[in-house]
Amino acid sequence: MKAYFLVPGPDGGVFEQREADKPTLRSAHALIKVHAAGTNRGEVLALPGYRSSNPDLKPVPSGIEFAGEIVEAGPDATGWRVGERVMGRAAATYAEYVAVSSAQLMRMPDSLSWAQGAAIPNVFVTAYDALATVGKVQAGETVLITAAASGIGTAAIKLAKFLGAARIIATTRSSAKAAALKAVGADEVFDTSQADWVDQLQKLTEGKGADVIIDSVGGPMLADNMKALAIQGRLINVGRNGGKLGACDMDVLAFKRASLIGVTFRTRSPQETFQCLERFATACLDAFGTGELQPVLDRTFPFDNLADAHAYMMSDSQVGKIVVTMD
Repeated sequence: MKAYFLVPGPDGGVFEQREADKPTLRSAHALIKVHAAGTNRGEVLALPGYRSSNPDLKPVPSGIEFAGEIVEAGPDATGWRVGERVMGRAAATYAEYVAVSSAQLMRMPDSLSWAQGAAIPNVFVTAYDALATVGKVQAGETVLITAAASGIGTAAIKLAKFLGAARIIATTRSSAKAAALKAVGADEVFDTSQADWVDQLQKLTEGKGADVIIDSVGGPMLADNMKALAIQGRLINVGRNGGKLGACDMDVLAFKRASLIGVTFRTRSPQETFQCLERFATACLDAFGTGELQPVLDRTFPFDNLADAHAYMMSDSQVGKIVVTMD
C-alpha cells in the first residue's frame, strides 16, 4: 500500500510517500480502507526538530485521523462488522489502510461524505474535551475562541453553540475572515492585530469578559486572554501555535479567581484517550446525523498532494479543516 512517513532530514523532517506492508490485524482491531485523512498543523510545526543529526530518530508512519470503511474485523472487535463506515483518531492514517483498535472507532453518519468524516475526529474530540469536560461550559455563558478559523477553532464554535453558549466570540488576525467565521456560528469577531481588541470585548460584554476561553495561540496571547477573562473564568490552552512562552500577571489571575488549564493527549493513557472519545460520541455523534452539528471543511487535496495541503495550511488561508482524499 501507499503510505506517508515522516523522515528525518538535515534541515528537519519531511513527509515522504513510500510503499509499505498492509497492517497486520490484531484480535481487537479492525482493518480500515482509508478514504480520507485530516491534516493538522502540529504535524508541520514539529518538522524543524526532526533532524537527521539525531541518531535516535527514524522514519515513522504519519497521520492521526481518518474516515473509511471496515474491510476486516478481528474476533475481539466486538460490535463491528465489515462494510461499516467509520472515523476515528489513530496513528499512521496517511495510508491506504490502517489497523485501529475497535475502542477508537466511531460510526460515521450516512449523511457525511468521507472528507467530512475525516474533518471530525481530532478537532471535535479535542474541542469537546476542552469546552465541556475541562472548561465545564454552561448554557448562557460567553465563550471566546482564539485562532477561530483553525480546525479546532471552527469545531469549538460549532460545539459552543451546541452546548448552549449565549455568546460566541471569535478571534483572528485576518479581518477578511470575519464573515466566514460568523457564517460558521460566531456572534462577534475581533481582529487581534488591533491593540484594543480586549477593550472592545469588555465593552461588548458590559465589563464582564468571557466565561470560557479556548486558546490555540499560546504565549503571545496569554496576557490579553487573562484580561479578557470574567471573574471565575476558565482559560483552556489547547495549542501553542504562536509560541509556548507568555507573560501572566498573577495579580490578574488572583483577582479574577481564574483557572488556567492546559490540555493534551500526549500525556494521557490509552484508556483516558478512549474516554474522551466516548464522552464526545455519546454527547454529539447523533447530532451529526441530524445535521444539528456539522464539520467545517475548508477544502480537500488528493492523497498524493499532501505537501500542497500542508503548504496551504501554513498560508493561514483556511477556515476549517483541510483533508486529503484517496478517491
